[in-house]
Amino acid sequence: MFTIEMDHDEILITTLDMTDNYEDVTVRLYDDEVYISQWNEDSQYFDSVIMTSEMYYSIMQAWTKSEGAYQINRKRNI
Repeated sequence: MFTIEMDHDEILITTLDMTDNYEDVTVRLYDDEVYISQWNEDSQYFDSVIMTSEMYYSIMQAWTKSEGAYQINRKRNI
């Protein structure tokens, strides 16, 4: 299960582990950065990964590719 919330400058995606073995994972999307976070019960802090929006886009595109090395040229509508 996942949820999507849209604000004026942020898209928040939350995915839930339906087996209840792992904490929820949130993805906060902005124009130029992406934050992926998950609560860490041991440290009592969020573990986070920060990347550019292009890096996140590459990860999403990787789901559609087979083994190999790829360079993705993302077209932007400006």
